[in-house]
Amino acid sequence: MKKPAPQDPPALERRAQPGRIRAFVLAVVVHAAFFALIVFGVTWQSRPAPPVQAELWDKLPPTKAETKAPPKAVEPPPEPPRPEPPKPEPPKPEPPKPEPPKPEPPKPTPVKSGPPKPDPEIALKAEREKKLREKLEVEKREKEKRERLERQKEDLAKKRREEDDAKKKREQEDLAKKKLEDDKRRQDEEIAKREAERVRAAAAAAKQSEIDSYVEKIKAKVRGRANVPDTVTGNPQVQVRIRILPGGDVLDIAITRSSGNPAYDSAIERAIRSAQPLPVPPPNSELFPQFRDLNLQIRHER
Repeated sequence: MKKPAPQDPPALERRAQPGRIRAFVLAVVVHAAFFALIVFGVTWQSRPAPPVQAELWDKLPPTKAETKAPPKAVEPPPEPPRPEPPKPEPPKPEPPKPEPPKPEPPKPTPVKSGPPKPDPEIALKAEREKKLREKLEVEKREKEKRERLERQKEDLAKKRREEDDAKKKREQEDLAKKKLEDDKRRQDEEIAKREAERVRAAAAAAKQSEIDSYVEKIKAKVRGRANVPDTVTGNPQVQVRIRILPGGDVLDIAITRSSGNPAYDSAIERAIRSAQPLPVPPPNSELFPQFRDLNLQIRHER
């Protein structure tokens, strides 16, 4: 018989979570305490202030000394005796009044026949003063004009002097600047020239050193191929002119200065022919033209 398959637990069944009720109760308590705190704070802040009472007095209350003994009445001092009025004197007789002076008869007013004639002296004096004032005014204006012209001339001369000074200063500055530039350019040219000469000298020295190296190689190869007879004594020296083709082959040999020993000269000529191709620079090298027509001095050493 087959065993019955175990039934699965229902999907909606869940385990109870511990502490859930306790958390809910604590939350309710905290909210209630917070609400009570808010209500208490609002009630405490909205309490009205107590009223203030004041009493009004018509007079100050008596002190303790005044209530114990009333003050004594002060008697007024006696009045001094009044002096008796003076007796009236009898009236004096009035002096007689002087009679008023009689009015003077009115003076006859002169009849004006016309405007008064001006005094010629006053007119001449006024005319002279007027001419003098005009003359002084003219002289003053001319003097101011001359002073203004002189100031303008002085200002113009000063301005020209300042312009000339500024121009001379600029010219001097330009000359100084040009001189500095010329000196710097000459220095640069001298430096460049010396550097070029140094480079050329170094290149020439290197080139000559390389040429000498090839020449020594040619001499060493010729000496190695030379079959000098035993009859040659001393240190003979022969100068040979060699025309060399690209690659080192010898085109022609000519004795330009004999050693004085024909046997040695012939031996060196044979050695040159047997030593070809001679060790020369490559044909496309800038050194090879120096070896197209080569002069060699070969010294025999025993």
